[in-house]
Amino acid sequence: MKTITVNRRETTFFGDLANEINDNQESLHKYIQAPYSLESFKNQIELKKQSFSKPQRDLLYDIIKQQMTPYLYYEKVNHNVSLLKEENTFTVTAGHQLNMFGGPLYIIYKIMDAVRLAEKLKAKYPENNFVPVFWMGTEDHDFEEINHLHLFNDTISWSTAQEGPVGRFSMDGIDAFKQEVLSKFENNPDFSEYLNQFYKKDNLAESNSEFLMSLLGDYGLIILDSDNSALKASFIPILKREIESQFSEKEVNKTTEKLGQDGYSGQAMARPINLFYIKDQYRERIIPIENGSFEIGDHVISKEDLLTELESNPERFSPNVILRPLYQEFILPNLCYLGGGGEMAYWLQFKGVFDQTEVPFPLVKVRNSLQWFDYTTVKRINKLNLKYTDVFKSIHEVKKQFVIDNAEVELDFSTLENKTTALIQELENTVTIVDKGLEGYAKSESTKIHKQLDGLQQKLIRHQKKKHEDALKQIDAIYNRLFPSNGLQERHENMIPYLAKYGTKEFMKLVYELIDPEKEGLILVIEE
Repeated sequence: MKTITVNRRETTFFGDLANEINDNQESLHKYIQAPYSLESFKNQIELKKQSFSKPQRDLLYDIIKQQMTPYLYYEKVNHNVSLLKEENTFTVTAGHQLNMFGGPLYIIYKIMDAVRLAEKLKAKYPENNFVPVFWMGTEDHDFEEINHLHLFNDTISWSTAQEGPVGRFSMDGIDAFKQEVLSKFENNPDFSEYLNQFYKKDNLAESNSEFLMSLLGDYGLIILDSDNSALKASFIPILKREIESQFSEKEVNKTTEKLGQDGYSGQAMARPINLFYIKDQYRERIIPIENGSFEIGDHVISKEDLLTELESNPERFSPNVILRPLYQEFILPNLCYLGGGGEMAYWLQFKGVFDQTEVPFPLVKVRNSLQWFDYTTVKRINKLNLKYTDVFKSIHEVKKQFVIDNAEVELDFSTLENKTTALIQELENTVTIVDKGLEGYAKSESTKIHKQLDGLQQKLIRHQKKKHEDALKQIDAIYNRLFPSNGLQERHENMIPYLAKYGTKEFMKLVYELIDPEKEGLILVIEE
């Protein structure tokens, strides 16, 4: 096993803004607290220490201890939960929606990035403690985004009539989905038995935690389900301010306009009130209407009654994508948030919201990305004498170059092109000397000559391609394996085939060793 690190800007899989957040945060200074670096944590620690109160810490400790009780038999988990009581303990956080059997590969990558970052911070600032936290998006409602997984070129989905926050979904009716997943591992009964033990808890949130903790408990991960009445009660002053003054939309719109002026587009759209009302399987936007009242689904409620409901039942109020980051940073002693490039791009819209509430904006870091070159793919690449980095060119470009490099007759058109260009220039000069008015006619004829030459080149290349049909099919196979649905593996492939292939503990150890929070490039993992 070896690794190669590739500059993300040399691929087509990361946007311009994502690349700036990854390796040039100095250019984004107006949208962030400080550019990410290990040195920047010194000031961030002081900012958070001043703003995070003892009552906040005590509440967080109580909630996390309660939620993590089933996993305190992991020594590092038990230790990290205990550390949260200490005023010199801080968190680094990654978050995501719930997913089936862990979800795509990148979820493991982002969590392990937080684990490794916490370790590096402890080495640099030994007088403090650092705990990795995974924030579960249990209040999301778009079940169609998370109800499936991709396994061995098939998509397996769980169908249920349940609605509302997905973390509250019962596991009733999941057996057919599980059996279809398990059937993919009939030749690996031990792994099938390992998978079968999961998704038997009361709800999807608890089931998701159980699966992830089986993989990451040894690394001291803390999982937080923020769909909690006590945590939301602590956040009431800010929720109340949102209802009364609708401050978040104003701040986000200001920042989004500035991003546009700098050539970047905003990722998240702010609404007049960035809250949902949730109850059982009910999740509806809170929309301000005339006369100071609010619309929630088919119901209309006065401001006074809505605020009374907030005080009585804070668990029924759910921050959307705009306020969720603020809620996270309010209830955690957090220093840094890690996520994918697109995810981090919308964080740039929120600095003004944080400033209005005097909650420190965290350092933001783009997580590591890994691209796996399995042994079969490596053999194909080597057999075709390609470089691993060639695959980040378009498949058409790679095929064309392969045909040229391997043609029976040399297909180097550069000399012919140079002579043709010189001939055309001489032809145009001669025509314009004879009659200046024929200059347009001369250029038109020149274009025809260029097209004829290009047509001849393409015909010769197509002729050679027929002789290399098998090799070109191998190139197709390489791209299909590396870029399912024309994207990176990590965004498409579920993690469980890798767990089955290497072993659960062995794969997690391998990912732990591959992830490096100080690397900015795309990490190619080459099986040998």
